[in-house]
Amino acid sequence: MKGDMRYTYPLWQMGFILLLIALSTIIGFTSDYKFSNGTDSFLLQLSLDGFGFWSLSAWLAVLVMYLLIFRWKMQQHNKRNPGRQMKFMTLKAQEYLEDDELFEEVTRRATQKVYSYFTVALPFLAAFYLIVPFGKFGMLNILLMLAIGQYFIYYRTIRRYMKEDAE
Repeated sequence: MKGDMRYTYPLWQMGFILLLIALSTIIGFTSDYKFSNGTDSFLLQLSLDGFGFWSLSAWLAVLVMYLLIFRWKMQQHNKRNPGRQMKFMTLKAQEYLEDDELFEEVTRRATQKVYSYFTVALPFLAAFYLIVPFGKFGMLNILLMLAIGQYFIYYRTIRRYMKEDAE
């Protein structure tokens, strides 16, 4: 388990989502944005003051650094585990652990819990949005928090299994 990034991948995803929430919040609080819908184009215009420009630039730099560190860690993982390589960009979820039947069963249980989580959370959230007026960035941040919950549920399930397996 040590050195195998497949187990900590959900933590990396949660960290990235937290950075996106911060970025969304910075854009929401420091910018004046307009949606202009012309005949053949859709444009988002951001008007940033000095503080907004620098805070957005700094946060984008943090986001790029995070992605570079993540990519580096993933390359280290791939060198140490040539039989269990991960891809930086892929459509298949990296969380699927298909080493053997036991890992497939644990992955199935974890994804089943995540599915149950979304089955309850999404209708509740839709009703919540109808009742409580949130801005666009507030809605986006709450959806991103749901994604953090998804990765937390998955990580907790896998970790519980790994602790039981180690004992």
